[in-house]
Amino acid sequence: MRKLAVLGCLLALPVACLPKDTRPPPSIVLFTASPSPATQAGKLSAETADGWSIEFERVLISIGRVSLDGSDCSVYSDAGYARVLNLIGAPDSQKISDSYALGQCDFGFAIGNPQSESPLGVGATAEDLAFMRTAGTDHYGGPTGISLFVSGSATRDGQKLSFAWPFRGRARYRECASLQNGKLTRGFDLKEDGEVTANVAVHAEALFAESIMDRDSALRFDPIASADALGNADGEITFDELRLVMLTDLQGGDAYVPNKTNQDIGLLWTTLEDFIYLGAAPNVARFQETGECDPQLGEPPRGG
Repeated sequence: MRKLAVLGCLLALPVACLPKDTRPPPSIVLFTASPSPATQAGKLSAETADGWSIEFERVLISIGRVSLDGSDCSVYSDAGYARVLNLIGAPDSQKISDSYALGQCDFGFAIGNPQSESPLGVGATAEDLAFMRTAGTDHYGGPTGISLFVSGSATRDGQKLSFAWPFRGRARYRECASLQNGKLTRGFDLKEDGEVTANVAVHAEALFAESIMDRDSALRFDPIASADALGNADGEITFDELRLVMLTDLQGGDAYVPNKTNQDIGLLWTTLEDFIYLGAAPNVARFQETGECDPQLGEPPRGG
């Protein structure tokens, strides 16, 4: 009789034989991304503090790999994949992934190299994905694909300089906190059958900030322009040329000073390349616009 029951179950629809999930219905955590106005428009709305007009030609990012955790967090499922976004002309907000959990949950995400099956955001193409998966090396590791790519140009007084920077490093953002009633509140209190949205605003213009500790910092291009003069002066500014600019020649007040909380990977910041690559680039992503996360650089992405 038992054999007949098992055979009947095998022949029936699979859903009919699954045990019922008696857990309470979880909250949905919708993870979204938004371009800053300058990123979306492909240019700064005003000149930098030193008089340069900056336009973006291409802004690509691989973002996702949500984590929900904590001792009081019951995770039903999270999204261990990243989505490739092309942010110039992108929608005000677009979905990255859904996750499901209950309780008081910490929230985290990652910017890292995409996988071959990584889904594409609005306006992103298979060519964008193939480009982001192109392996290469830089001063901070490799060979790996690209996590963030920003290209464009800056002009002033008839001079035009271009840049095309593939950031191959990976960053995991942990213990994200949002500003609520004037106070930073970590994670989410996820109720039954609830829904919350976790948004990351992507500010490509943050690469030109003179301070990584102040998100309202002045934007400057003169130090970057000086890198081309120290290099081959061909009008294209590369990471190798940024490496020729010493931070000690730029520092004053809070300008071009490393944030020591971002130096956990054991590298001493000495050059403008260090400052932009290890400090400014992680600041491109802003949780809930005014919130904060603990970025950990160089950590392998979840799921590969």
